[in-house]
Amino acid sequence: MGERTTRRTLLLAFAAALPVAAIGGLPGAAAADPVYPSQGDVDAARAAADAQAAQVASLQAQLTAQQDALDAAQTTLSVAAEDYDEARALLQQRTAEANAAQAAADRAAAAYEQARAALGRVASEQYRGVSDGWSPLATVATSGDIEDYVNGRATLEHLAGGRADVQREAADAKALAQSTAAQAAAARTAQQDATTQAAAARATAQRAADAATTVVAATQQRTDALIAQLATLQQTSVQLEQQRQAGLEAERQAAAAAAAQAAAQAAARSAARSSGAASVRRAAAPTAGAGTAVDQALAELGKPYLWAADGPDSFDCSGLTMHAWAAAGVSLPHSSRMQYSGQAKVDLADLRPGDLVFYATDTSDPSTIHHVGMVIAPGTMVEAPHTGANVRTSSIYRSGLLPLGTRPS
Repeated sequence: MGERTTRRTLLLAFAAALPVAAIGGLPGAAAADPVYPSQGDVDAARAAADAQAAQVASLQAQLTAQQDALDAAQTTLSVAAEDYDEARALLQQRTAEANAAQAAADRAAAAYEQARAALGRVASEQYRGVSDGWSPLATVATSGDIEDYVNGRATLEHLAGGRADVQREAADAKALAQSTAAQAAAARTAQQDATTQAAAARATAQRAADAATTVVAATQQRTDALIAQLATLQQTSVQLEQQRQAGLEAERQAAAAAAAQAAAQAAARSAARSSGAASVRRAAAPTAGAGTAVDQALAELGKPYLWAADGPDSFDCSGLTMHAWAAAGVSLPHSSRMQYSGQAKVDLADLRPGDLVFYATDTSDPSTIHHVGMVIAPGTMVEAPHTGANVRTSSIYRSGLLPLGTRPS
């Protein structure tokens, strides 16, 4: 009995000294659960992580594509809206020109009628004063055909003194009446063409606006869904993921601004070296009233963008700058392209509050300008940006910035 007890005690002591894994190898010992992941567990976890990372990357790429599509739609609308603004401003010019030409034609026609009447009186007097009963004017007076008389310069030799001047004046009045009537007709034709172009541009802009509005709504809905999926995959809250996406977008915009600034500075240096740079009309000192224009623009912060609008409740880009400078007594056309072409230029390094900066699809071609903003501080502007956004302040540095701004006066 004592020998069996001693043997059992020794076996227990020996077992206690062995590692746990070794106990499982002893005859009759029970199998224990592993205390670390198996290789299969590691492989499965790695595959799951890779799959999740791929999903996250895919969702992030979809978000980027969404933003790119939205940017493209907004640019398309910006271009179409500017086409309409320019066409409308051109129509206003053509209408004013047509009205002025018609008024000039009416005055010339009235002057010609007066000259015809004076010439008729001269013909009558000459007829009554002829002793032999015949003169060139007698035929005119009896037939009443003043036109033949006006055109017949040869009859001047039959008139004495100041009477010759009457015929000259009548002939000149007729020529002026004819030329001004032709100018008025051409101006009316140009006005009609401008009306047609403005109507077509408006229809195009409306289609672009409808498309942009649809893209804005769809993008927001899809973005919300993608962010929710990302939050689930990464085991974060939707709010935290929204903050993360906002941060990523801010980083993207900062990188784009830095690239745009470098590109604009390079373009400015190139423009300064070009042979045509000397012919550019440069602005003088800052315009009086620039502070008033800036204050007016800032007073519109938060109001919605609406293409072709110039206040008071909504604005497009050139409508805002036109409205702001009007408060300072400076008249600008409702067109960013015309606001560029019609004003003295300023280098980007010399911009002052109130100056205007412009954006184009081709920075070497001002005819592709589609956006304008007003400088309020170095590197900062106030703008009416695009559909779905409100009047805001932002960096002037973005893709498409022209190397020259303008200084309204």
